[in-house]
Amino acid sequence: MKGLIWLTWRQHRWPIVISAAITVIFFVLMAITASDLGSMAAKCLTETAEQCQRKNTEAVPSHATYLMNSLVFLPVLVAVFWGVPLLAREFEQRTLPLAWSQDVSRGKWLAGKTTVMVMLIAAMGTVLAAESEHLAYQYHAYTSESLFEGTQFQAGGWLPLTLGLAWLAVGIAAGAATRRVLAAIAVVGGLWIVRMVGMVQLRPRFMTAVTVMKPYQLAKRDRSGPPVFTLSNDMGINSGSVPFVDAHGGTHSPMQVMDTWCGSADDMNACLHQHGIVGNLVKFQPAGRMGTFHLIENGMNLGLFVIALAVAWWCVRHTRTTVG
Repeated sequence: MKGLIWLTWRQHRWPIVISAAITVIFFVLMAITASDLGSMAAKCLTETAEQCQRKNTEAVPSHATYLMNSLVFLPVLVAVFWGVPLLAREFEQRTLPLAWSQDVSRGKWLAGKTTVMVMLIAAMGTVLAAESEHLAYQYHAYTSESLFEGTQFQAGGWLPLTLGLAWLAVGIAAGAATRRVLAAIAVVGGLWIVRMVGMVQLRPRFMTAVTVMKPYQLAKRDRSGPPVFTLSNDMGINSGSVPFVDAHGGTHSPMQVMDTWCGSADDMNACLHQHGIVGNLVKFQPAGRMGTFHLIENGMNLGLFVIALAVAWWCVRHTRTTVG
């Protein structure tokens, strides 16, 4: 095992060193940004609403969003620079027949090198996942944006850790199946796009959504649009088309209300009141389900991790010793 650890370090030392440096840099930046957001949120508690606008377009919240978005995409880089070369580069350089003809069997060779990589990614992923969750909570404390959707959800619940492990395994499997670095990278890229698009559609459907009528909080006159309500930490899944509800329970489309009835009204509140509009029919996942959703997605990531490693193992077991 010591020989495999040394071999893994010798062959992959630059990705390991660079990844460790990136981990430290990300951790420091996230810690500083989270501290700044916490100070800003605490300061806002002592100010009036007019003094503290809590805009996510400010410098510090924007930096937080950038860091969380970047963290979400790190797993695909793990797949490309850690997972793919493990087998694909060995196939291309025709070094596997020599390695597998020595005292170490192909199964032990794969298990040893994979174990070393998994442990390293797990260590780095744990550090980043813990701090990213802290950053997401501080971002929510200042901007009041929901922790249950978008980048904030993906930055929390230890998802960066399990996603990193899953895509390390995907990279290894892609390299084992294609035996070519560029082909494996193309496979990883395609699967990542499918995953990103698919999860956006699948995640809100993990459990049956709740539908309620959210009343408007009518206060001051507002000429810019209808009165606004908040969903706290819920996950809104109306996809931008939220039906309006009148006092009798009838529903009206946004096009009918905003374009036909009140699009040119000087007083939006008065227009809505005139047509009996009292709120919106909102479909959402309650904030209390966020932990369950994190568990479900973490389970999916770990399932992908196991399946990908099984594919890599099968490919290695059925590979001829002589590489054509």
